[in-house]
Amino acid sequence: MILELLPDVQRLPASQKRKLAEELLSEADGADEVEIDPAIMELLEARIAAHENDPAAVSSWDEVKARVFRRHGS
Repeated sequence: MILELLPDVQRLPASQKRKLAEELLSEADGADEVEIDPAIMELLEARIAAHENDPAAVSSWDEVKARVFRRHGS
């Protein structure tokens, strides 16, 4: 547990721990945003466009899974 690594934080009163948690969460907002490589975005956009142009040219997950197991075994 991370808290065990921070003995000073363990000694804080509950109100200060709550305030610290709020500050950490506030600081973390947006931290999950990842910059995607432009080449990957271009590929994804091309695949989305291809699907939008021919939505019937797709396989269900069950079909894909069966195809993989046929090729590579279970």
